[in-house]
Amino acid sequence: MAKQAETSNSRKTSKTATKKTARASGTRSAKPDAQARQKRSQTVASKAAAAKTSRQQIHGDKGLADLFEHGLRDMYYAEKKIYKALPKMIKAADHPDLVAALTSHREETAEQIEKLEAIFELLGKRAKAEKCDAIDGILEEGDGLLEDFGASIAADAAIIFSCQAVEHYEISRYGSLRAFADALGLDEAKQHLDDILSQETAADSKLTELAEDSVNAAATDYDDDDSDDEKAA
Repeated sequence: MAKQAETSNSRKTSKTATKKTARASGTRSAKPDAQARQKRSQTVASKAAAAKTSRQQIHGDKGLADLFEHGLRDMYYAEKKIYKALPKMIKAADHPDLVAALTSHREETAEQIEKLEAIFELLGKRAKAEKCDAIDGILEEGDGLLEDFGASIAADAAIIFSCQAVEHYEISRYGSLRAFADALGLDEAKQHLDDILSQETAADSKLTELAEDSVNAAATDYDDDDSDDEKAA
């Protein structure tokens, strides 16, 4: 029995070493076929079931499925925080199109929370948030900008400035999570993430359009006034 366990551990060590060597050399992995994708998907499901009975994992034994779950928990936390933060931004916004865009995106954020919960369910897991220092920092900075510029002519520009920092963080994370789901053969989860990513990209584009079409120009009026005062002096 001990010899059998030793052989199994030896195979695992050899397999891990081979993967690390390939990764270090930059070798491209072959694209998995449908059967391989299905096998990976089943492996993720069985790991999720096993984790219910065994909470402890050796750090070196974690793989992409574990990283995928970690990322989902991060974004579940992030979306809930964003949902709570948006009303403050909406209240402070002045441009009617900006108010409408933020209000609409808050509704999308609620949908995204539900989509993340659906992905957890696909994994056989309970939806659980994990504190995300990155989004906490971005939202805290947004609060600071609102405090500094909320009563100024540049308030809407500051709100877009803050909101796009959030959007870019979300786009980068959801892009990675979508790629993880694809690699793991989790096609239904990938579709949910595709949907979320499309919403985030559209929201970011809308904010850019608003900033470049009217908000930034309106915020320069104060600077133009200062320039005129200097010339008069």
